[in-house]
Formats: sequence, structure tokens, C-alpha cells
Amino acid sequence: MRIIFETDGKKEVSNSTVTSLDETADTNSSESWRYAIATSVVIAAMVIPQVSGWIESQLLVKSLQNLILPRTVVSNKVLNNGRIAFPTAAGTPVTSEFGWRTHPITGDRKFHRGIDFGAAKGTPIYAVDAGRVAFAGDKDGYGKAVVIQHQGSLSTLYGHASQLYVQQGQLVVRGQMIAAVGSTGFSTGPHLHFEVHVDGVAQNPRPYLHEYLANR
Repeated sequence: MRIIFETDGKKEVSNSTVTSLDETADTNSSESWRYAIATSVVIAAMVIPQVSGWIESQLLVKSLQNLILPRTVVSNKVLNNGRIAFPTAAGTPVTSEFGWRTHPITGDRKFHRGIDFGAAKGTPIYAVDAGRVAFAGDKDGYGKAVVIQHQGSLSTLYGHASQLYVQQGQLVVRGQMIAAVGSTGFSTGPHLHFEVHVDGVAQNPRPYLHEYLANR
């Protein structure tokens, strides 16, 4: 996650990563600084505000507790802020992660552009957020799939479904059942293949679902 520090209308972006955020609060100071208390933090090349300006400090800190960051602005696409729903039944296990892997069918080394959730055929698939259905139908190796365009440049894909309950162009709401888990397309068994795209580029879905996957 990129951290943006802002003061006097100027922004600096650090190369920091925050894996969880416990709370935020606004102070009563004239500068209206906003503080975030974070845990499990890894920081590299962090930009720190000073009276004389911005200076760069090389830091590597692991598992810092109660780190206070000034004026931290975090995208709600990462922190959810109540926007993002889980895409299938609660507690459904992750069976394959985002990233390079050995393909379970071909045996080739390929990049897996989403996360797989192992679930029984017919298990509900939910829209993670409101949006418009950009695609609903058979999609190459994904089998029966749904693509939802959300606000801005964010879109999500739900693959290998057994049944689709939405049509292209339809508006959906957060948590709406849009399909049922199946094993259509290039699949070894019933599961949901879930992808997140920003500007058409596949992203790791874990940060978007961190509330649900924190201990998995």
C-alpha cells in the first residue's frame, strides 16, 4: 500500500506498506493532522515530514506496534471501509493464490491472475461492490463468468460458475447474488476464481479482502 503524506497542500508518496490498520482519528490541531495507528508494518524508503521540509530516511521496520503516521491517506479499495463484500460464502478456503504457479492441468509455469476459493457446486457468488455487469456468459477458460465494472477504474471477475443470475448491462448492488459456484471452463473442480482489475491490470485480490482473509 502506498502512503501519502500531505501538509500545506503538498503531497509526498512513500514506498511504505501497511498490512493492517487498527484505527484512525482526527486531532484538533490547527494543521488538522490525521493519525493512523497501524500494526504489522513494513517500511522502506519512508518519507518523513520535518520542519525544514521533507527528508528521506532509509528504514526497515518489521512488526512495529502503534506506529503513528501523519496525515495518512489510504484508498478505501485497500481498507474496504465497508465497501467490499466477500465474493462467496463466509469461511470459504483459499485454494490457490495470486501469482506464479504450476498450472494444475497443464503442468506449465503460469501466472495466476486471481484467487481461487474452493466451494461446493451451487454455493452463492456475490458482487463485492455495486456496479454494472460488463460481461455475463462463456469466457474462454473461465467458463461461465461475470465481469462487473465498479466506480472508477476498478472491475472484478468471477469465473467457473455453474449458473449466472445477471445479464450484461444490469446494475448490481454490493452483496447481490450474481452466480453460483461451478466447474465450467478450464477447471479441476468446483471453485470460484476471483479477479480484481484496475485500469485493466490484474491486482492481487488479498488486499481488497484483507478483513476476511487476515487469518487465512
